[in-house]
Amino acid sequence: MEEKLKGIVLGGTAFGENDKILNIFTLEQGVLSAKIKGVKKAGAKLKFASEPFCFAEFLLAKKGEMRTVTGASLIDSFYPLREDIGKYFCAGAVLEFVKKFYRENIVSAEGFFLVIETLKEISYGDRSAKEVLIRFLFSALKENGYALFIDSCACCKNQVHGRVFFDYRRGSFYCENCFDGVGREMNLSTLEGLQTVMRGGSVDGEIEVKILRLLNFYIENRAEEKIKSLAELMKIL
Repeated sequence: MEEKLKGIVLGGTAFGENDKILNIFTLEQGVLSAKIKGVKKAGAKLKFASEPFCFAEFLLAKKGEMRTVTGASLIDSFYPLREDIGKYFCAGAVLEFVKKFYRENIVSAEGFFLVIETLKEISYGDRSAKEVLIRFLFSALKENGYALFIDSCACCKNQVHGRVFFDYRRGSFYCENCFDGVGREMNLSTLEGLQTVMRGGSVDGEIEVKILRLLNFYIENRAEEKIKSLAELMKIL
């Protein structure tokens, strides 16, 4: 049985001397694993299809539960990511998020198109790659049940001014009057910056970093997952 699926390679692990087992996020069937043969040999025809960020139409032979890549037609390799270390780590965080949060064989067309559009914007767009990553993480967290509520104080529903507190367990922000002692104080400029980015605006680099640190804290403490590429990005900012 053969399948033709559009997908993006999230990563791969060595299998035997020359093969790999790929992790592919597909439009039609969600995340799946597939063997690709001989790609560690020099001049391998399908070597391109074994690389992270390869967006292609894959031809897969399926026998039982095992899939093997028999062909691939490249759609985009997102090559500019390899020329800018900041873009590379931002894009790497996107793929790693998918590996952590999107389960095998669970279809998410919304998530798939969000990933592809995010990688296109990071690679070819004019906006800051960090702002694009912020929008991706905010949207993807919401899709996976970890929505952040940023428009107002979660209790009184008024716009937050002055001191602001973040409760990661509820993904909510509170003003000083409504804060019940559960959560941590944070800089108001971080919340205002996140609101600005999610409304389509831009913020300066210092605020981008603060927002990414907030999102990283939220992912690690609420979802109990670590996005290593995001942590590495923090080191070079």
